[in-house]
Amino acid sequence: MKEGNQYDVACEYAGYRHSKSSLTREEIDNKVLKNRLEILPKNSLRNPVVEKILNQMVNVVNAVIDTYGKPDEIRVELARELKKGAKEREELAKSIAQNTREHEAIRQLLQTEFGMMHVTRNDIIRYKLYEELKDNGYKTLYSDQYIPREKVFSKEIDIEHIIPQARLFDDSLSNKTLEYRAVNIEKGNKTAYDFVKEKYGNDGLRRYLNHCEALFKDKKTKLKKLKMEDQDIPDGFIDRDLRNTQYIAKKALSMLSEISRRVVATTGSITDELRKDWQLVDIMKELNLPKYEALGFVETFKDKDGRIIKKIKDWSKRNDHRHHAMDALTVAFTKDVFIQYFNNKNAFWMSGSKEHANITAIKNKYFEKGKALAPIPLELFRTEAKHHLENILVSIKAKNKVVTNNINRTKKKNGENLKLQQTPRGQLHLESIYGSYRQCIIRDEKVNASFDASKIANVSKSAYRNALLKRLEAYDNDPKKAFTGKNSLDKNPVYLDENKMEKVPDRVKIVEFETVYTIRKPIDPKLSIDKVVDARIRTLLKKRLEEYGGDAQRAFSNIEENPIWLNKEKGISVKRVAIRGISNAQALHDKKDKDGNPILDKEGKGIPTDFVNTSNNHHVAIYRKPVVDKMGQVILDENGSPRYELGEDVISFFEAVARVNLRQPVVDKDYKRSEGWQFLFSMKQNEYFVFPNEKTGFNPKEIDLLNPENYALISPNLFRVQKIGLNDYTFRHHLETSIQNNSNELKFITWIRCGKNGINGVIKVRVNHIGQIVSMGEY
Repeated sequence: MKEGNQYDVACEYAGYRHSKSSLTREEIDNKVLKNRLEILPKNSLRNPVVEKILNQMVNVVNAVIDTYGKPDEIRVELARELKKGAKEREELAKSIAQNTREHEAIRQLLQTEFGMMHVTRNDIIRYKLYEELKDNGYKTLYSDQYIPREKVFSKEIDIEHIIPQARLFDDSLSNKTLEYRAVNIEKGNKTAYDFVKEKYGNDGLRRYLNHCEALFKDKKTKLKKLKMEDQDIPDGFIDRDLRNTQYIAKKALSMLSEISRRVVATTGSITDELRKDWQLVDIMKELNLPKYEALGFVETFKDKDGRIIKKIKDWSKRNDHRHHAMDALTVAFTKDVFIQYFNNKNAFWMSGSKEHANITAIKNKYFEKGKALAPIPLELFRTEAKHHLENILVSIKAKNKVVTNNINRTKKKNGENLKLQQTPRGQLHLESIYGSYRQCIIRDEKVNASFDASKIANVSKSAYRNALLKRLEAYDNDPKKAFTGKNSLDKNPVYLDENKMEKVPDRVKIVEFETVYTIRKPIDPKLSIDKVVDARIRTLLKKRLEEYGGDAQRAFSNIEENPIWLNKEKGISVKRVAIRGISNAQALHDKKDKDGNPILDKEGKGIPTDFVNTSNNHHVAIYRKPVVDKMGQVILDENGSPRYELGEDVISFFEAVARVNLRQPVVDKDYKRSEGWQFLFSMKQNEYFVFPNEKTGFNPKEIDLLNPENYALISPNLFRVQKIGLNDYTFRHHLETSIQNNSNELKFITWIRCGKNGINGVIKVRVNHIGQIVSMGEY
């Protein structure tokens, strides 16, 4: 190394490897490659999260190999989150949330106090930089000139890079400040420190450093950049940021090198810069603009330079999963020279640097006007990128598996016991334990063909009940004959007395009992008063809320010092209440006495207790069933053929696990087969369905869904299951990362919520790991 050789070259001359994984060119050329990546065995890395992430990578890479063959070169962008530890990621998440709240507050301020209709990210940054100068009397750091509030957003003031971007690849807030444009132009490509020293002398530099120390004593990174001289600009700035020794990144690169002789790592910061240079930043907006524009969700305004700008309300490119594909496209065309250039950007300005000649040659050949040249002419590159992005179908793994087979090992004297154990792949039920009680429900109902003997038994008034039963018996217990047509109560009344003075009204009160599941909750501001079971306590809570003007926070925050009295004389206050919980539940146990013996009801059956919410539904099975009347007779159409409609069977995850344990099929394709039901398909979370569209005339049955050339037509109509309930299904468009706006205008565009009638004509499809439709129907 004393002779001027790089570390890796010096190691080779000395007979050492510069790293454990380093190989010579000859070793790389002679290396025997695998045909496919192998799935990591369970617990092989003793980190299930890492194993899951890497196995997802294995599945995608193997699918690429199966379809396109083995890659000659693999480029990997190291995700920012994976470069950090768990604590760092948690702190980063908190910081992002705090910044989001701060930015929203600034946005509101700029709209109200500055009258800005459309606040951009740059406007928010500009205001933050202005507020940084508050303790300096809103004077700039370099020229010490005052910036009036009304000039902050004018063209006189620039957002200035403390260390020029031409010298250091850093566009962060810590490398920015506000300065008058004339001063910024004069500063050119000098660092802030060198510029101030050169222009204002030692006295000016001393003043500048004192201001910086006072303003940014708690912002060490920014202070360091403000005090950085030209000679201190670091080389290899991105290399240190790369941190590819982290476990996931290191293992991923190692695994990928088993199938390719060349695996190159890059970072998100380089991708960001190239994406800007190649004008791919707004391509997501261009793809989404037409559909949102047709709905009136696009705002048009002029920017400060008078250009017409179109903006989709409450939308960013990160709302569309395809932005990952756009990044992957950029990564694929990230040449080594780009990485080398951004790592050593400052060497271009340092004629004495050993990298100066190389970086200068790269800049002259691969850059034009400071921007990286696209792989093909820029407009053609953007057109091709847009075309391929339009044909992308996003693949997300469906939640099909119910249990995982594990082998439990226990030691014994001469070896170990092995036992196959099935472990549920999710939460069987929520933690809360519910009680239950029977609640009386009174309904006013018209007497009709549904009034059979069992229903008449629930009529509240005994005189009406007896009279209706007598009429039913007279017509052989056929309610259709007894209470409809010429025998309906308005045409043929049911009299209560022989003189026919009093009759049964055509509407009677029905009394039924339903099981209500309850849970006890403490009284706090989040309590839903309407769900409180006890009517008296519910009234007391409403009264307390009214006393505090409807402010639940004040009314229910301090009930220890300000009790809600149920009986003040006896000192009885209310602290916890029973509220209605869920509409259906699963009992975990049967009641037992103190000796552990089961307690039976009058019919000798166990009494359920300890009810739980069985958490999410696993799937809904959809069937084609014959339409029947109230008597159970199949209804025929005009041709004499049976009429059909859709039926469903919703299965919770709890029940799905129980079926597996009983060695029964998770999806019951024979459900009610004896009644004429025919299984069509099941719907599980993240499974894909192609919907017909009446507005556009799209019909999935009329095109070849397996042909990739049709993906651009299929994409607007491809949705995945998000939630399922009883006759209530929610779908999300496959490109949407979230559904923040579920307005009716976006229904059938970004989301769909419907019942059984809404899924007529849909086709279930399977999308593989690389976004190809590989099958249709149930799989």
